Amino acid sequence: MNSKLIPLAITLIGALCFGGSFFMSNSTSGDLDVSIDKTAFIMPAAHRVYANPDALNGKYYLFKAKITNNSNTTLEDVTVKYRVPDYIDWTELTVSGEMFPGQTIVIPCYPKFKDNITEKTTESVEKAEIEITWDGAEEDDIIEEEFTFKLTNRNEYVYTGIKKEEISTWSDVYDNDALIACFVTPNDPVVKYYTQNLQEKLMKGEAASVTKKPEDGVKFLAGIYEATRKSHMVYSGTKGIPQSTDDVASMIQQVRLPREVITGNTGLCIELSCLYASVLSAAGIDPVIYMVPGHAYPGFRMNGQYYAIEATGIGGEGLGNIMSAEDAFKQGQKQLQEFIQRSQSGDPRYTIVDIHAVNQQGATAMDLKDNDFMRNKVDDIVASWSNGQPVNQTNNPKRPSNNTINVPDNRVRTTSALSFSIPNGWQTMMRPVQDMPILTAQVVAPDQMTTVSIFDIPVSNTQQALATINQYFYNYGMEMQYQSNGNSITGQTYSQNGTFNWVGKTLRTSNGIRFVAVGAPDYLYNQNSGIINQVYNSIR
Repeated sequence: MNSKLIPLAITLIGALCFGGSFFMSNSTSGDLDVSIDKTAFIMPAAHRVYANPDALNGKYYLFKAKITNNSNTTLEDVTVKYRVPDYIDWTELTVSGEMFPGQTIVIPCYPKFKDNITEKTTESVEKAEIEITWDGAEEDDIIEEEFTFKLTNRNEYVYTGIKKEEISTWSDVYDNDALIACFVTPNDPVVKYYTQNLQEKLMKGEAASVTKKPEDGVKFLAGIYEATRKSHMVYSGTKGIPQSTDDVASMIQQVRLPREVITGNTGLCIELSCLYASVLSAAGIDPVIYMVPGHAYPGFRMNGQYYAIEATGIGGEGLGNIMSAEDAFKQGQKQLQEFIQRSQSGDPRYTIVDIHAVNQQGATAMDLKDNDFMRNKVDDIVASWSNGQPVNQTNNPKRPSNNTINVPDNRVRTTSALSFSIPNGWQTMMRPVQDMPILTAQVVAPDQMTTVSIFDIPVSNTQQALATINQYFYNYGMEMQYQSNGNSITGQTYSQNGTFNWVGKTLRTSNGIRFVAVGAPDYLYNQNSGIINQVYNSIR
């Protein structure tokens, strides 16, 4: 896939709804000159992006304060703080120890909104207040600034932050395309519940994410399609995706969350794409969303190859016959070939959002609370997969009562088996690889990179256990090297995808050796060492 397909540049958010993308307000005190460069709107769904100065190169912020010392003396402890009433309490941004005469500093504000911002269902105009002081400043010297900005509701997605009169290219239209990843919610408890049911009821426990076989990924993609087809989900129309640079009315769109698409049993093309991406991600597969003029469709990336399906083949609004899963996949692949040709020729109207890639850049999903009503709706949907037969509640995936997992030994129950504490938002997959029976379970972090693996090996000692794991790994083109210190093991696993660093512990059980290891790719290991050590230290 041409590297141009991966979104690499997201420009600054500007005014779409207020008639100007940024404005500069200037204040002058006897000592300081201040200008404020501010955004026009904030999307609650992307609140983590705005809060993270490292996300998407730090280009999404609330404001930047440019401060110049116009006095003839050095100012001490110049302090900038701000607040957004009802959403952010007074927060100190920085203290500049010394500002010399003529010196200018620029202070960016990456706002940390309260978590309940994701429950916002109406848009509003909010006020940001800024206060700038310095050591020895009199009350009359204190600089106070304020500006208003639009705070959208959690479902509102703005395709671009560029003023409509300045939009001239398709890149301008998709200025915010990386932020669509914030509407992909694999860790939503409702989406996870739906995914678990899909894996158990339709996919019979298959896990393409672990096998890394494209044919298994395609089968899983078709499984999602079948789930929507069997529940009689309806494609609710073609409106929403911008069709041209003149289609200003489509620059802002209400996007139902995946949980709302599932339980409402309907969705636009971009909403279906986010649903597919959420389920694929929850299952450990790398999802992508293809965006073209007037349309979007989902797929996945595996082993350097890309795949697609036409999710709207389920039909609706006079669109004709409902496609089979096979035909929907053929149609998606046909569209993908055109997509590749167009993008490789430099057509900017054909863009791709690689969800996990932009997750790594800081565009991550909002947290959503569990919802019993929606879970019950999922139960009804699952029943529709079996022609309306009631769901056997005893076979449904159960909600964990706490964040601790004790993986059972399916051969012989033991009273002493390693357990560990699962961080919030991580997904557990039981028996993920049918061809590797010694792999009892895997637990995957939201970034899809940090992983805990639990092995049960019917041998008498640790060396035999690790040698047995290595033999299985050879079948998948992998090789493991390790060092042991008592029951603590450190090592690396090598494959065509790179090096995976890990730490783990072993324990003798009545039926062999249990081995629990946690790690991440080598390029992320140091970055994720905090959570890795947390899980490792919890292994008992």
